[in-house]
Amino acid sequence: MPLNWFSASLAALVVVAIFWLLRRDRLPVMHSLWWLVVAALIALLGIFPRLIDEAAAMVGVAYPPSLLFVVAILVLLLKVLLEDVDVSHDRQRLLRLAQKVAILEEELERLKESGRSSVDDHR
Repeated sequence: MPLNWFSASLAALVVVAIFWLLRRDRLPVMHSLWWLVVAALIALLGIFPRLIDEAAAMVGVAYPPSLLFVVAILVLLLKVLLEDVDVSHDRQRLLRLAQKVAILEEELERLKESGRSSVDDHR
C-alpha cells in the first residue's frame, strides 16, 4: 500500500508541476498534454500495480518490471524523435525567415539608394 500512495503522490506532484509550468508560460500546451498522460500512467500503475503483471503475461514477458522498462525506453525514444522533428522544422523556418530578412534588407537598401539618387537629381 505505501507504494500506491507514493505513486499517487508522485503523479499529483507531476500534475501540479505541469500546471505551474503552463501558468508561467514555460511549457507549451502540446508538451503539457504529453506529460499529463505520463502522470496519469504513473497514477494508474501505482494504484493498480497488477496491470503491469497482466500486460506482461499477455505479451509473454516473464519478469513484468522489464516490460515496464522496455515500454518506458520506447516511449522516451518516441519523445526524442518527435522533439528532433520539431527542432528540424523550426530550423527550416528560421533559415527561411533569415533569408527573407536578408532579401528585405537588400530591397530596403536599394530603395534608400534610389531615393538618394532621385533627391540628387532634383537638386
